[in-house]
Amino acid sequence: MLFSFNYDTPVVMKKQGELDKLKELMNKIYSNEERAQERSDLIAVETGGQREELSYSKLCCNPKYRRATLVGCTLLVFQQLTGINVIMFYSNMLFKGFEMSATTVTALIGIVNFVATLFGLMFLACAGRKIIMLIFNAAMALTLYMLAVFAYEHNTWGMVICVLLFIAFFEFSSGPISWLYAAEIMQDKAVSIGTFLNWSLSLVISITIPLLVKRVPLGTIFMALGVFTTLGTLFVVFFMRETRGKTQEEIDAMFNDEEEEDYDRMMD
Repeated sequence: MLFSFNYDTPVVMKKQGELDKLKELMNKIYSNEERAQERSDLIAVETGGQREELSYSKLCCNPKYRRATLVGCTLLVFQQLTGINVIMFYSNMLFKGFEMSATTVTALIGIVNFVATLFGLMFLACAGRKIIMLIFNAAMALTLYMLAVFAYEHNTWGMVICVLLFIAFFEFSSGPISWLYAAEIMQDKAVSIGTFLNWSLSLVISITIPLLVKRVPLGTIFMALGVFTTLGTLFVVFFMRETRGKTQEEIDAMFNDEEEEDYDRMMD
């Protein structure tokens, strides 16, 4: 019901020619009328030319789009490989038979997830995407390694604390930023590729984890997830570029292989 009161995005309004609605929305978002008009004009410039219809092969192979597509999709894959859904889907199974009730652990996970999401969104406004991802992805990897050790030692409280820390770190970084960053650097159609890969991997994990838990020690599972998260952190170091505070034109230039040299000279 609440979505009936929602607006389309300003860019969609511009593309559909709904200029009156666009102006109304800008006036609601910005208290200063001059600032609202400035934003409306900027959106008009950025969407003035209709984007060409892009094929999937062009998004993946054309030098203008392939780097952004590869980086965005890889980040969404690594988001799943952190093991977030292993914990969210199967916390009852993972903590079954431990000192603390599995239901209690699941409730704690839900509470921490909710609170961390709120603070994570506020934190996004204060720092760049790359530095947040780098710090908290590394923290997630460390937490997973500690979780593996505690699982081998059957240290229930240590595992619970590590799981709660992991959830908080995830909601500060990979949880929201992977999707935000993908939308910033990729074409809409390319985002659909990343979404498909992300949810396909989620499906594979949801099917395989119950089987693995019965055959493989929990510590081994968490150790493997720690390795994947470490690889994801290294990917952030070498391939993720900061987009905070940049225009769409600057972001496109950063990931355009054809214009990379021109962009590097411009930034120097």
